[in-house]
Amino acid sequence: MLMVLVGLAGPLVMPPVTAVLLNNVPGHRAGKASGVFNTSRQVGGALAVAVFGAMLANRAAAPPRYAASCPNSSTWYATARSTCGAN
Repeated sequence: MLMVLVGLAGPLVMPPVTAVLLNNVPGHRAGKASGVFNTSRQVGGALAVAVFGAMLANRAAAPPRYAASCPNSSTWYATARSTCGAN
């Protein structure tokens, strides 16, 4: 749900933030300020994708919570398949 809000709010927030930034920079430095702002935004987005992707991959690779409660199965696949003893 959070990612939906971020995805919807981003396009609504970025133009005013860019306008505020460029209005507070002298005209002869507006190009550099815009470049630095957009570069930092792109790097931040790439890092966010990498971090959230790693978190999702880690979560997908982890065994389910109930795996420890099934003494007859030693692997995640066996646990998921047997569902605690139901062969």
